Amino acid sequence: MTPAPDAEAAVQSEYDGATRKGTREAYERFIRRHPDHPLAQKAREVLAAGTLK
Repeated sequence: MTPAPDAEAAVQSEYDGATRKGTREAYERFIRRHPDHPLAQKAREVLAAGTLK
């Protein structure tokens, strides 16, 4: 039997994808999908910096 995937690793992977893409839309999508996750706060900080494409 295959072990269940690590939920935290999956969220981290999604955040890493948003970081690689580097667009406002990618970070906004991450926040919508995981609004209460600590990485959502990091994503909000990136958006607030106003340096995205």
